[in-house]
Amino acid sequence: MLLGLITHWGLFRYWWVTIKLTLTAILTGVILFVLMPRLSAAAAMATGPSAQTFAIAERLPLAVAPAGGVTLLLIAVILAIYKPPWRLRIRPTQGKNPS
Repeated sequence: MLLGLITHWGLFRYWWVTIKLTLTAILTGVILFVLMPRLSAAAAMATGPSAQTFAIAERLPLAVAPAGGVTLLLIAVILAIYKPPWRLRIRPTQGKNPS
């Protein structure tokens, strides 16, 4: 956020910056609220006194969340490299009279 605020790109001036900010917020939420609790539960299940194997329904979320995260990170990197010129909002030019 600091880089967006101190550079000419801004936070909400270009679509790609806003999309990257949204992707970062989504990834942070997924890691904190989906992946971390499931990893803790899986570790407890695998290393507990009565270790068990995981069913497919238990393994699938542990594979889907990181795969989705990698995909979103790849999109963020592509946006950072490509930097599409589309602006989120167009500011009126000063000093020009429309008539």
